[in-house]
Amino acid sequence: MQIIIFDTEFTAWEGSTQRNWSLDWEHREIIQIAAVKVDLNPNGAQVISSFNTLVKPVINPILSDYIIQLTGIEQHVLEDMGVDYQAALLQLYSFCSQGTLPCYSWGNDKRVLIDNCLLNGIQMPDFSADFYNLHGIAREAKIDGAHLCSGELASHLGLDLHGHIHNALYDVRSIALALNQWMERGLLKPSLFQTKNAIH
Repeated sequence: MQIIIFDTEFTAWEGSTQRNWSLDWEHREIIQIAAVKVDLNPNGAQVISSFNTLVKPVINPILSDYIIQLTGIEQHVLEDMGVDYQAALLQLYSFCSQGTLPCYSWGNDKRVLIDNCLLNGIQMPDFSADFYNLHGIAREAKIDGAHLCSGELASHLGLDLHGHIHNALYDVRSIALALNQWMERGLLKPSLFQTKNAIH
């Protein structure tokens, strides 16, 4: 079976995580969406293709020094390469075979997608195969490393991966490498991905 592993990066400032973006002007505006398409089989998880796009925030268009340092996404690159959120979301939808492939994230990134739909006044496309929390599956299976953030998984398992942690493309590749090892070692089985409840 095939699944999508995706991740988002969004605007943040020093202390915004601790404040839960509670200040009037703070919003989790997506600035990057990345995903990999993965083929699951009893022997592992192989990446078939990848997707990566930058998204221009509207409410706070200037990135903070904090998020630039965290993600490695520079302001001028975002302005040159970024698209609007609706275009990025439709690109993700297309990458997921019009929503017919199940989407897994290391946490509840579905909520971030929905929040950005509300911020931009657009409809969420019908991802009919739904969204799932791979982080929750790993915790339930008591996987070594399940307490870590997604970008830390590869290095924790001694897997070679070059890039910038907290960059969405790096993070999804890190998850995919970890997932492959967990499945090779029999810690997670393909059947788990057919029985877990979707995020609501």
